[in-house]
Amino acid sequence: MQTSGLKLATVVFVLASLALARPPWVSTHVYSSSTVNGSSDGLFTSSDYGLDAPKDKTINATSYDWWYFDAVSEDQQSSVVCTFLAAPGTGFPLNQLPDNAMLQVIIFVSYPGQPVSSFSMLPATEATVVSVGNGASGHWEGSGVGFVGTPDLSTYVVYVDSPNIGLKGSMTFHSVAPAHYPCGPAEAGQNMAIMPGVGWANAMPDATTDVELHVNGTTVKFTGVGYHDKNWGDTDFNDNVDSWYWGHGRLGPYSIVWYDGLSPNGLESVSGYVARDGKILGAVCTATTVRPTGSNSTYPPSIGVGPPAGLHIEIDLGAEGKMIVEATSTFNIVNIGGLYYRWTGSLAGGIEGQPSFTGTALWEEFNLAPPA
Repeated sequence: MQTSGLKLATVVFVLASLALARPPWVSTHVYSSSTVNGSSDGLFTSSDYGLDAPKDKTINATSYDWWYFDAVSEDQQSSVVCTFLAAPGTGFPLNQLPDNAMLQVIIFVSYPGQPVSSFSMLPATEATVVSVGNGASGHWEGSGVGFVGTPDLSTYVVYVDSPNIGLKGSMTFHSVAPAHYPCGPAEAGQNMAIMPGVGWANAMPDATTDVELHVNGTTVKFTGVGYHDKNWGDTDFNDNVDSWYWGHGRLGPYSIVWYDGLSPNGLESVSGYVARDGKILGAVCTATTVRPTGSNSTYPPSIGVGPPAGLHIEIDLGAEGKMIVEATSTFNIVNIGGLYYRWTGSLAGGIEGQPSFTGTALWEEFNLAPPA
């Protein structure tokens, strides 16, 4: 694999960013390919810098850290999802790696004629993450895949160079909405737990994204709605999550992100985000509701319940009003055995009493609770 040139390009990009931005905080962390013995060091309170930096640097058998990127075309016909994992299967059950291995990049691609995502699982021998300001750049050695971010979170590039499996190209993200944490803006002292035991930092709630990816001779090329965040946890994902609905989209002038999850003890945790014209109208972890609609709309969901046709989303923004949105599936692009679903689809709605809009979205559902 021709990764040395890509790694050099990453270093040059980061150094150029340092020279231009002169950020006050820089950190480098290297993950080995296997878990460590001992306790995890998950971080759940934000600081002035490091929004996209590693949040758990000692990954043991029951912890995890990952960086997630996606883009969906405005007609919902094409999508790419790329996740950089430092997560053993014992900590995050959907990452099927042997023994104590934990480094992997998973790429899902859908396009006209291939509405159900094809996917590639690319193991890595080492992962290096360089954090500068609030941004981060990472390379998963041996996978041919990495990402480069600017210190101010304005631009990210995901590069793919894995010719042995027929994947090559890039995704370029230009942010159009400010970063945030579950309950508020990207500032020091924020609680980063989106639910007990699970951390979340949303570097790019919405981004204009250019995708050009060559997949075994097929070119997937579009400009669409993009997104980037990260999750982590210092205890087993299954021990903390029974279900969740998460998604993002662009609705006319609005950028929206929603989350509604259940812990095994029945605790409901929520987060809602709305921005307009590059300014946050609300980033809250209260007064948000997401419920399935149409077929398979059983709530709460459990293992084996089929994919619902859509979602009803409400986010109370206080003085700004209440955002009410209907998400309708265009394609169920991922279905992992009744445990996990992902969709591309359309949005319709707006702030109650104000003009309505339509838009494009991508969302997911975890069903990990045993059947009643």
